[in-house]
Amino acid sequence: MRKMVLIGLAVAGLTAAAAPSAALAGDEDDARVAIAAAKAKLDSAEKAGVGGNAGDVLNRSRTTLEQANAKFRDDEDRFALALARQAEALADLATATAEARALEAERSKIASN
Repeated sequence: MRKMVLIGLAVAGLTAAAAPSAALAGDEDDARVAIAAAKAKLDSAEKAGVGGNAGDVLNRSRTTLEQANAKFRDDEDRFALALARQAEALADLATATAEARALEAERSKIASN
């Protein structure tokens, strides 16, 4: 009976020790995926020529993505995840801003005719 209790305690201890590392692995994976998604959005926006119309927002996105990569390298995965999501949102904002400015220019062109 005593042997069973000791085995149970050992298993519980090993499980408790492994659980935090499993949670951290999830944070690392989530951060890695978010950084890749933000980079893809940023690259897509740059290829679409967003820089001219919304360059300031695109630059903020690029800077935030660089910060996310730095935090990821420093093993600050949750902070890297938050920064990567912010960079992705900024890339979306840059794209939307460029589209809105293009539509405004088109509307002005039509209105002047």
